[in-house]
Amino acid sequence: MNKIVAAVAAALLAAGLAPAAVAATSASSPAGDAHILLAAARTQGESEKVDIVWLDCPGQTGAGHPYKEDACKALDAADGDFDTLRGEPQGICTTEYAPVTLTARGAYEGRTVDWTKTYPNNCEAVRDTGAVFWF
Repeated sequence: MNKIVAAVAAALLAAGLAPAAVAATSASSPAGDAHILLAAARTQGESEKVDIVWLDCPGQTGAGHPYKEDACKALDAADGDFDTLRGEPQGICTTEYAPVTLTARGAYEGRTVDWTKTYPNNCEAVRDTGAVFWF
């Protein structure tokens, strides 16, 4: 598990997003917008894979998150609170153990976003977060 968290931290640092950079991004984001770096560290067998994407709402089409419109709608419905994302609550997942650590850093409507949660597998992660982490 620590390897996954370390991989996410390394990926964020490699992307030039040290905490000071994220704080600067958060402070400059105007109300009504979202500028959030999303990361998913997924266990695949004996290794971890880290995927990173920007979610900019409203933002330009075609850049960043592959399902931006759905992700922005889901984030707006949760008022930017990643713990209250609706996802697919009726979804059924197996009990496979392949940990996934999801991370969100940035700003939503002028508020700082700093969220991390680890799920037992990708199915449960996507079931709970919906379109926001579909990448």
